[in-house]
Amino acid sequence: MRRVLIATTTTVAASLLLGAGPAPVGARPGVTPLPADVPLVLGDAAAVGAGSLTGMPSVSGDGRYVVYHGPSQTDEALAPSEATDAGDQPQTRMSVFLTDRETDESVELISVPEGLRTGDSAMPVISGDGCVVAMVTELALDVFRDDDSGERWDVYRKTLPHCEGGELEDWELVSTRPGTGGIARDDVVVERPTTSRSGTLVAFTHPADHLYEWDGITTVSLVDLTVPVSDPQRSRLVAGMPVDIPDTLFQHSGIDQPVLSDDGERLAYRSDATSDEAVPGWGTGLVEGAAATPQVFVWEVDEPDPFFAVDLVSATPDGEPSSTGASEPSVSRDGTVVAFTASDPALAPGRYPVCETSCPSQVFVADRDSNGDGIVSADEPVSTRLVSGAVDPDDLAGGIVAGVAPSSQPVVAGDGDLIAFVTKASELQLIESPAMGAGDDGEILLATLSRDRLDRLTAAADGVLPTAGVHAHPDLDDTGRTVVFDTSAGGDLLGEPASNERRIVARTSPPRLSLEGADLGTTLVGVESDEWYVAVINDGPATFRPVDARVDDPEFTINRESPQNTCLLGAAVPAGGSCTIAIRYRPTSTGSDTATLTVFEEGFGAVEVSGSLAGEGGEPVLRILPAGIDFPTIEVGQSGVERQVDVTNVSILASEVGSFDITGDHADDFEITTNACVDRPLNPRAACSVGVTFTPSDAGRRTALLELSTVTGQYTTAIMAGDGEFAPEVALGADEVEAGGAVWATGEKYPPNTEVVVVFGDAPGDTITVTTDEQGSFAVPVPVGPDERGGSRRIVVQSENGAAASAPIDVIQTPTQQTHVGLPGFGLG
Repeated sequence: MRRVLIATTTTVAASLLLGAGPAPVGARPGVTPLPADVPLVLGDAAAVGAGSLTGMPSVSGDGRYVVYHGPSQTDEALAPSEATDAGDQPQTRMSVFLTDRETDESVELISVPEGLRTGDSAMPVISGDGCVVAMVTELALDVFRDDDSGERWDVYRKTLPHCEGGELEDWELVSTRPGTGGIARDDVVVERPTTSRSGTLVAFTHPADHLYEWDGITTVSLVDLTVPVSDPQRSRLVAGMPVDIPDTLFQHSGIDQPVLSDDGERLAYRSDATSDEAVPGWGTGLVEGAAATPQVFVWEVDEPDPFFAVDLVSATPDGEPSSTGASEPSVSRDGTVVAFTASDPALAPGRYPVCETSCPSQVFVADRDSNGDGIVSADEPVSTRLVSGAVDPDDLAGGIVAGVAPSSQPVVAGDGDLIAFVTKASELQLIESPAMGAGDDGEILLATLSRDRLDRLTAAADGVLPTAGVHAHPDLDDTGRTVVFDTSAGGDLLGEPASNERRIVARTSPPRLSLEGADLGTTLVGVESDEWYVAVINDGPATFRPVDARVDDPEFTINRESPQNTCLLGAAVPAGGSCTIAIRYRPTSTGSDTATLTVFEEGFGAVEVSGSLAGEGGEPVLRILPAGIDFPTIEVGQSGVERQVDVTNVSILASEVGSFDITGDHADDFEITTNACVDRPLNPRAACSVGVTFTPSDAGRRTALLELSTVTGQYTTAIMAGDGEFAPEVALGADEVEAGGAVWATGEKYPPNTEVVVVFGDAPGDTITVTTDEQGSFAVPVPVGPDERGGSRRIVVQSENGAAASAPIDVIQTPTQQTHVGLPGFGLG
């Protein structure tokens, strides 16, 4: 791929651009690529048999440990008679691996005990605490209870060596047959099991052989590994399973695809029964003789009342089951947020593709705690929204448009705000993926629900251009900052030589944090000040989970009893959210004091953020109310509405404000625009007002301090903060261009002095890189190759930090090749 670097300005463009172009087209919000590091290729993955299984990575809650399956690195190949899918050539045994991302060490977790028949192991899952791995395997790893018969597949789990009691070879049989004293089933479905956060609960899919003539029907068992194997309470069937064989005119498969919440109190699954009824029956379908329609349900594990034990999740707003069914559930840590796939437009508002028979699957998310009180009530409506959709850049109403190709494999981060999924709908991003893989492969996107953002996780190493859509099976850690997936484009993701080898990649995107500093002004010596609070702002893309805070000067203290200390509650701060720390100041002497406040996480990959504190011991005179001004988000370079504060004389003597200053990291972004305090004496308890306007010069959180001082030196401050955002625009010099010709593109409102990439969004090939000027503008000729595809196209201009806009252009094909204008020999195509 060729890239040409051009530096130009709007001044040059003005002399070359002939005529007025069309009106600028604004950026599409929330569809820009996500800047991220790709620090580690974890290992190779391969397929079992004909390729039905690939790497299937699973990541621990803190993002440190990753398990996946791949070809064994220790054993010889299987002979054809021993292989899962017998053939003419020997096969490599599939095994399970663990990678520690802190030490960059990987270890194979399974070896075949001497004297045992070999076999495959696959579909591993690691518990949230990173201590337990469960998987399905053909190996008889418990020689006393697993007789290595039948279809040979069982579920085993183990405690990993880095946790208490863990040993590398100590596998425990999970899938036992009821009433046998703990004998292995040998017939479990080759599907990923699921665990609670501690790994003490494991659920898996197996034949529903408790039914008479159960052929082809499956169900799910939940096993409590803390209960002795001889105890009947150790394993129980999921609620929602009918007690009789199907009696309908449809084909049934039963219950499968289980997924547990961290505490094990909720289990989501797919079922083609009416599982939410007190006495479940078998569901129906669209065509008699064909498959019954499955739905997604959630089982409240400890709910004894059969009328409330199971809830339908894949329901339309009027409570009816989805007409097309649903599958692939994934849940948040507490199980209140459930993502799933379905192709039913009636589930949530949006503009969907016109289709007659088979519509593309979409990713939806259902919030079962829609009022946010932490309780799922029987009468509480479920709020469902479309995830796999984006804002149409040509739709002034801003409607959400669903993908025109299938989306699948959703996975929910801990707090339910971030959802990663795989899609073949390349138009969900401004720059479309150049190609899509077969089977489960696609590109991986990350939806941030609270911010209505949809970002690309599988951009190339330059952070802008997409890779081919040959990625699958994503998994997220608790905070959503680490995504793991298997891919055939590891080289493109890492900036390495291209390779089609299937690999597991971990991609990390830490949150961008800011902590507003505070100056508590003049405080009486020996007397504790009023309570101040400072905010930690999380600008995303991942969640911040603070555990504590510290101050390095004892004269400033954290008021840990204050309800304003939301950073110390152990709660997650999602992208776009904030938390606060309550501060008090007790000076021990006159003069100035400074300190550093730090709010921090703990554990692997922990991040922290610091801010400055200041104050002065003396006789206080002034007080500003409110002590903080929070401005609404505004476009970079634009001025917002003025906000005013009241300044009061709190002393017993008359005084006068002598100076009005704005200090801090982004002082130039704030301006005093009205001032009723200047040249005005203040009597005791008298007040005046000062107005401030916010004009951000860059995107993200912008902070400063409004500092007012008396003529005798006492002072007080107010924290000011607001968010800036780029809203770039692109215009083209013409509505159409002939293949082999060129068109001028101009842009404004981009980050200043920053490289941006110009490319055809629907067929990214050769690119142009241009640097914006000090005002964030650029102008550049865009040559169009003589073989460029004709029709309605879109030119996209995008920066690495995510600012993007596009404009439409009609490309006219000509019967003869034409000379390129501006840059001979270069074309976008």
